[in-house]
Amino acid sequence: MHEKRCKSADVAKATSINPSVLSRYLSGRNKPSSDNIIAISHYLNVSPEWLLSSLDAPESTKKSQVISSVTEPLLKQIEDKKKIIELLEQMVADKGKQIAWLSKSCDALADEVRRLEAQVGMLKAQNDQWMASSEARHAKSSEKTKNPTTPHKEMVEYLKKHKPKK
Repeated sequence: MHEKRCKSADVAKATSINPSVLSRYLSGRNKPSSDNIIAISHYLNVSPEWLLSSLDAPESTKKSQVISSVTEPLLKQIEDKKKIIELLEQMVADKGKQIAWLSKSCDALADEVRRLEAQVGMLKAQNDQWMASSEARHAKSSEKTKNPTTPHKEMVEYLKKHKPKK
């Protein structure tokens, strides 16, 4: 705040942080919450890291140590969350690959089902033709059995006419 030439009252008013709380932060008696660190850094137009770093902050060594003790866990949390985000992004990418594979598999299965349906249709048509021709053969066969002597008589007549000579 001192480098930015801001009064603590202005910072307190702009960030809605009670001036006495801000004073305790500056004296090192209290540790700022992460929300307050972010609010102050936004108002001062600096990064939370800069605000909390012991090298750039104009506070005393004691204040720097207090701020560093707050910064380190926050930075670790940020790093941990970045790792979690990376893992989640990788999982999303993997799920995307699985979905693509499943989609291709479903397409292949659908093609196979269509091929089998066509085969079934063809076999049904062949069966219908066979049944029709079988019925026709059966009908002719039953006509022949109605008058069984007729073909025999025809054969006898034929043999008489074409009797082999001795």
